[in-house]
Amino acid sequence: MILVIWIWNLAAILLMIGCNQPASIEKGPAAASSSEFSASAKSDSPASDPVSPKSGAREPARAEYAVRWNPSEGGFVNAQEVLAFFNAPQKTGEAFEVRYYDLEPPSNAPPDSTTILRQRRKAGGKTEIRLKYRRTQPLGEEWECPNDSPYDKGEEVDFSFIGTGLPHRVYSYTCTLTAQQPPSSFHAVPKKCASQMVRYQYKGFKIEEWTLPGGNVKVEVSHSAQNTRAEMASFAEFVSKLRERGVKPSDQSKTELGSRCP
Repeated sequence: MILVIWIWNLAAILLMIGCNQPASIEKGPAAASSSEFSASAKSDSPASDPVSPKSGAREPARAEYAVRWNPSEGGFVNAQEVLAFFNAPQKTGEAFEVRYYDLEPPSNAPPDSTTILRQRRKAGGKTEIRLKYRRTQPLGEEWECPNDSPYDKGEEVDFSFIGTGLPHRVYSYTCTLTAQQPPSSFHAVPKKCASQMVRYQYKGFKIEEWTLPGGNVKVEVSHSAQNTRAEMASFAEFVSKLRERGVKPSDQSKTELGSRCP
């Protein structure tokens, strides 16, 4: 009987010792993998909350990350210098003329949106008409392009890295059409001025050199990808490297810059 009691007491002591071991000893490969998984899951989550806290709307799955600057203020002076920074081979870019229009919003335009219409004519190639609705919040309901033409419908978040170093976010809902002119139902009036743009592409990046109405030059680098924190962080790191080379990001959009006629 005494032996049985002694065995029970010994078992209880051993159980207490096991329970009181400090948690810090559990640092094997399994714990490291769990930590890495958590970090990875966080990085792959949307760049902003998938549901907007203000509107309860869904975030678009795609995003464009962009930075633009005035070469006269520092940094790379043209697109060719940016290509050299990428260690990209020298290449010939694609030339475009970009013109904006004045118009009243279509009857089915999403509420609380800014309506933008532009024509982009490629030298020796096709002409594209794009109607864009821009909003500060994602849409909480379905939206449609005008029903007068076979548009290519798209949506994305536009992240522009501006002078403060923080990205400015807007939501873009687009209707794109291959045509020489906008549909007559728009009653659109073309701006009297146009911008000239040369585009280069390298490993998923678009490098554009814009000559704006009045002669000012802007350089822009953009990257289209998934709307995730990982993509945001990657592009933010790229912008930091540009800043180290003297680039001062601009807080003006291409639409603002290209639609102002002198």
